[in-house]
Amino acid sequence: MSHFTLTKTSLFVSTLYLGLMGSVFAAESVDKQLPMSSDTLLQIKVQRGEVQIQSWDKNEVSVTGTLDELSEGFVFEQKGNNLTIEDKMPRHYNGSDNNGSKLTIKVPKSVKLNADTISANLQISQTQGELELNTVSGNITAEALDGTPTLHTVSGDITTKGLAGKVMLDTVSGEIKDTQSKGEIKYRLVSGDLNSQTLADKVKVEQVSGEIKADFNSAKEVNVRTVSGDTQVSLAKSFDKANLESVSGDIIVTFADTPDANFELNGGPGGKIKNGLSQDAPQRQKYVPNESLSFQTGSGSASVKMDTISGNLILKKQ
Repeated sequence: MSHFTLTKTSLFVSTLYLGLMGSVFAAESVDKQLPMSSDTLLQIKVQRGEVQIQSWDKNEVSVTGTLDELSEGFVFEQKGNNLTIEDKMPRHYNGSDNNGSKLTIKVPKSVKLNADTISANLQISQTQGELELNTVSGNITAEALDGTPTLHTVSGDITTKGLAGKVMLDTVSGEIKDTQSKGEIKYRLVSGDLNSQTLADKVKVEQVSGEIKADFNSAKEVNVRTVSGDTQVSLAKSFDKANLESVSGDIIVTFADTPDANFELNGGPGGKIKNGLSQDAPQRQKYVPNESLSFQTGSGSASVKMDTISGNLILKKQ
């Protein structure tokens, strides 16, 4: 066999091999629909990539887009009251999120939904019901949800707008940015920052080692507990009660106007109190370096309690 023939054969084999590899790793398209009843739980399992969840006026679920380039199969089936959407992946794999799933999922406006990802980003809008979204390192973006939305990340960020109902936003080391949420909301963070401009009636914050910047001017009840992080909160003139506690962090509360409230402030060991609402001055205990302050403004109808250990408690008026 001549050298020319060998070269031609090798080139053919190489081209065939590359063609086969391309067909193996090429992203597979998907376009499927299934009916969905109101008592069905929709479970979404996608490890990496981008997932958009949107509502429509049909009693069915639609999935369109492309699967992960390493996908080992697409599952879209209903068993009993569970409807599952899953892009199955190898147990071990390498590669970037750029090769991940790119899916748009349309669901009935009222839906019971559970979504789990590893590094995939989740976007969801215009849905209501029992909604639970979880991701490890992906980000969650949500808009106009209602019902009982629960959003959880480990190291990803959560960005929300116009949520309503009983809302839970939870992250370990990511950041939370929430605007125009209504109803009852709870924020929980470990080492991330919170930026909130909520319209909720009831607000609860639990945070360790992060900063809080929050506008709670629509809230009637506020509860904040933070460890080793600074807190800046604004409250309206009219509310029912506000309880704020810190360890090794400052709490600054700014009021839109002098409220009708009864104040109980405890500086604890090493804490200091600065009162910018009235002429009332903090009292220092004789043998222990603790500052405390009790006073009333207006009718005193609302209740404000603030406690700290080695932090500053600061009251201000805009």
